[in-house]
Amino acid sequence: MNTRFVTALANEVRKGLRFAWSERLQIFIELPMFAAFILLLGPLLGQGTRVVTGTVDWSLDSELTSVMVVWFVPFIFFYMQVVKMFWRLLGEIQAGTIEQVYLSPLPSWLVAAAGRVVAAFLETLVVAAGTYGIVAVFVPIRIDWDAAALLPAVMLMLAAVGVSLIIAGATLVWKRIQLVNDTVLLMVMLFSASAVPLIDVPAWWAAMSHVFPLTDGVGSLYKALLTDQEITAPWGIGGLVPMLITTAAYLAAGVLAFMWGERTAKRRGALGHY
Repeated sequence: MNTRFVTALANEVRKGLRFAWSERLQIFIELPMFAAFILLLGPLLGQGTRVVTGTVDWSLDSELTSVMVVWFVPFIFFYMQVVKMFWRLLGEIQAGTIEQVYLSPLPSWLVAAAGRVVAAFLETLVVAAGTYGIVAVFVPIRIDWDAAALLPAVMLMLAAVGVSLIIAGATLVWKRIQLVNDTVLLMVMLFSASAVPLIDVPAWWAAMSHVFPLTDGVGSLYKALLTDQEITAPWGIGGLVPMLITTAAYLAAGVLAFMWGERTAKRRGALGHY
């Protein structure tokens, strides 16, 4: 690979890491909130009748909590990638530095994604380790590492990059899309829960969940880390075929959406206008 491209990519990664470091206080503030979410939601799952009657059993189940961790950690990465991409891009638009993207020999969509994905990965490691440590104090977590989990983990990262580029392309054109951003996160979170045995969902919900970027990746992770099932099964929740198709579709849609948003903003003369 051309040295100029390697240098440009390394500079973007370094820039993304500087942004992440500047947000370290916010991440540490969010950390106990993630752990509290797992600890408080766990006892409520499957107890709808008890919630209504006010007789909830607030005991923590090790197996259920382990499933929640496998479901929630990928969502943390998705959250870090999509939300931070939006705010970083919006910040550069407000600061008038967005045009610096075009000083790089790299494609603009790659410049936008490169630094953010490495920073999101490292931020997720910190948050996941902290969340694991806090939750493990209250209930044992039993997750058996398997190298097979690397495939769905990579697919989840690529799908998240694709969604973040879709959001980035929309941000270049419309700027104030935070509500859309939050809605996307909520929908992805709700539908990905159908990939693991946390809630019972109707058949149409399970079928529709394949359309969302995290569902099959989370289902595949669940198979690799918490069951004896092979992740190479082609169909069903966590199936290899829907996981690969969904990942490729979101990544391609992200690149196209970013290029469209960029071209539209340039045509309107509004690339750096907030």
